[in-house]
Amino acid sequence: MPLISVIIPNYNGEKWLSKTIDSCLQQKEYLHEIIVIDDHSTDGSWNVLSYYQSEYPDIIKIARNKSKGGNQARNYGFELSGGEFIQWLDVDDQLLPGKFAAQLDSFGKCADADIVYSDWRLDIYAGSGEIRSTEYKVQQQHEDFLLQLLIDNWSPPHNYLLRKGFAEKLQKIKAWNPETPVFQDREYFTLAAIGGGKFQYVPGLFCVYNRWSSQSVSQNKGKRNDTLLGLFSEFARYIEDSNEIGSVKKKQYRKIIITNKLLTLLTMGNLLVRDKDMKASNIYWAVIKDYRTKAKILFALILNKFSPAKNGS
Repeated sequence: MPLISVIIPNYNGEKWLSKTIDSCLQQKEYLHEIIVIDDHSTDGSWNVLSYYQSEYPDIIKIARNKSKGGNQARNYGFELSGGEFIQWLDVDDQLLPGKFAAQLDSFGKCADADIVYSDWRLDIYAGSGEIRSTEYKVQQQHEDFLLQLLIDNWSPPHNYLLRKGFAEKLQKIKAWNPETPVFQDREYFTLAAIGGGKFQYVPGLFCVYNRWSSQSVSQNKGKRNDTLLGLFSEFARYIEDSNEIGSVKKKQYRKIIITNKLLTLLTMGNLLVRDKDMKASNIYWAVIKDYRTKAKILFALILNKFSPAKNGS
């Protein structure tokens, strides 16, 4: 039976560790190991991890991160992994019963699949710690999964199960980039799609993503926007350099990326873009549903076209 390595980076996740690890152990017949890399926590995480390792010494491996950071912890966990499949899992999220059975079965039926994904649930928490609302995210099979990722048809990282061989290719290009502070999973799976990864859908609700109202680095708008702009440029370079993507698709993806850049700049309040690529023919209008946003884009494009600084450059 093919076996799975679950890799969990942990920083001060003491209150979630038991629930998250138990969600994996419910499917332990498919587990090669659960690897938890502690990112120098200051709470009681290590005590919880030590307990689980003593209870499941053949399954649970724990280690302290060799450096610092979530992606560094993921990369270190991958170095230690020995399973045929890789399951990424954040410490405050959970898997649901049946995930491994259904997704491994899908791999068996689709021999060329690199990544399998399913449906998932979003639980949104209030500041008091109570669940404020729940949303069910039903997915589907997409002919062009890269397009879906570029327009931010997002799934949490633990929705996906990866073949180890394909994950090794991503490891070589540092898809979990230690220099990326936020949107780390967006970078990882977009690079997977640009690299030719085949994404296969199997129906079923198999994971829970928890969203918090508390402030964190991922909610810092300045850092989010700066990171996004950098990622869009990175994606554009990888797509342009790809030998597997045809010229027609490259043009389509380029438009989506330019549109994403412009939308991000507008979010930052920057109407005067001064970029030669910012023109109406380069906008992927299909992803813009709101008429007010379309009007704002048109206004920004007009400013960009007639900007003295641009015309004089």
